[in-house]
Amino acid sequence: MAAAIRVGALCKSCSAKQCNDLGTEAEPIDLECPLCNGGGCDECYGLGNFRVVGCPNDYCRSIAKVARFADLFEKGLPPVAGGALDQAVWFLDAVQVLSNDETEIRRQR
Repeated sequence: MAAAIRVGALCKSCSAKQCNDLGTEAEPIDLECPLCNGGGCDECYGLGNFRVVGCPNDYCRSIAKVARFADLFEKGLPPVAGGALDQAVWFLDAVQVLSNDETEIRRQR
């Protein structure tokens, strides 16, 4: 979802004070699970997707810092001193997932 927000597929017309892309019980935002790419896993209860009810930004706020670090990493500024081998595996995986998701969303648009 962070990738969708970053490329303007979600929250494009939102502001800091008003969300215009709220998922509701009647019309939730369905997103492909980023862990299994829609195949079904424990995190998405085998469904391959998950539903967002409420503000997408609120839903993914906890990974906003990771996305900012990913941007810096892609520009050659890793969050931990040293090269790619000094970075945590989870961070390198997150950078790759975010990049792949953004590329796919841009391709589909």
